[in-house]
Amino acid sequence: MDYNTMNATVKGTTCEGEHFTESLTFTLVPPTDNKHYGTGYYMTVKTSTQTLLIDVRYERTTDIEILADRWIKSYYGENAQDIIKQF
Repeated sequence: MDYNTMNATVKGTTCEGEHFTESLTFTLVPPTDNKHYGTGYYMTVKTSTQTLLIDVRYERTTDIEILADRWIKSYYGENAQDIIKQF
């Protein structure tokens, strides 16, 4: 099982009251050398329209589930009403 990748489906309601469902893929990107700061890790977040590169070097963890939860909470806020995770 690959614990560097996690899929999530976020369901909720937009600020305009419209329901949405978004499928996301989170992938940890390890450092390529020993000359890095913090953990050295980045995380990609792939949505249906884009792929984002997120700096998680100073998050004090490389646990993909914790990092994905933090990102979802930060990005969607209270609009995310149901989160389904798959490894």
